[in-house]
Amino acid sequence: MMEAGTVHAGGRERLPRPPVRGRPGRSGGSRRVRVVALAGVLGLGPLTGVAGGPARAGTGCQVVPSGAVKTAEGLPKESGEASGFAASRQYPGALWMIRDSGHPPDLYALRFNPDGVATSRVMPVAGANNRDWEDVTRFEEPDGRSGLWIVESGQSGSDRFVYQVPEPDPDHDVVARATARFAYAYPDQKSNTESAFTYDNKLVLVTKSFPARVYRFDKPLSTTGDNVPTYVGELSDSRGVSVAKPSPDRHWLVTATHDTLFVYRNRGSGTLEDFLDREPFHALVFAPGDNVEAGDFDPIFGDCTIVFASEHRNSYRVSSSG
Repeated sequence: MMEAGTVHAGGRERLPRPPVRGRPGRSGGSRRVRVVALAGVLGLGPLTGVAGGPARAGTGCQVVPSGAVKTAEGLPKESGEASGFAASRQYPGALWMIRDSGHPPDLYALRFNPDGVATSRVMPVAGANNRDWEDVTRFEEPDGRSGLWIVESGQSGSDRFVYQVPEPDPDHDVVARATARFAYAYPDQKSNTESAFTYDNKLVLVTKSFPARVYRFDKPLSTTGDNVPTYVGELSDSRGVSVAKPSPDRHWLVTATHDTLFVYRNRGSGTLEDFLDREPFHALVFAPGDNVEAGDFDPIFGDCTIVFASEHRNSYRVSSSG
């Protein structure tokens, strides 16, 4: 077990796997989407070099992700089975991680170096239990401070909860504290949920179904009774979603299964609904044979770079430039 406040380092970088081409599994009458593994799409924009350092966004996230860099054992040994990432805005360079069932109710403050290897500090979350933590997402408190929502999925037979945690100082605090716990229930079905994100400062859940269904909590979360989110649409072609995150400029919504990501482009209004009920414009097999369950856009690598982690402690950077 990791000692609270202790910095732990990840492993060493290895070369990415050779390109692999293929198609994700499909069912029903959905149209096929071309999947490109570890390569850019010719004719859609310049490729981003990954050997020379972090990618930087130009005019926003307009060009499809050009590839992936894998860092084997990018997370410290004591932080396997990552299930959620949330990049900090209050503390630049810090990225919060949680682990799923079977692990203590801890937050991990990660900091990645340019090669994708992370160091970590662990903080117990006082006032919380980890029955099946599946994702974490950042939001703004009414007073302007930064907070974290930790989503308990309920798929292991426990009740579904969302924990609210004021964002701690990743470099100095040794304990984080849950200030509220909110029960929730879907309005129309029982669903397995492994991914969540914040949009317009509202909590959004994405079900692990095919196609993925998107629900949003339109009312402030309450500690009384079940909070029921509103169904807002589907993410066509996404199946078994373990990660769903919007880019900081709101051009993209990226979903990921255990090895494949899909990119949805906003129609132009910037609303959540403008990502939904349409096919993705790009797909990428970036972690063949791995089990990715955590990811978020990390500004330290550029606003159009999303960092993923697998349960086996491998980390991946998927980048674009525009």
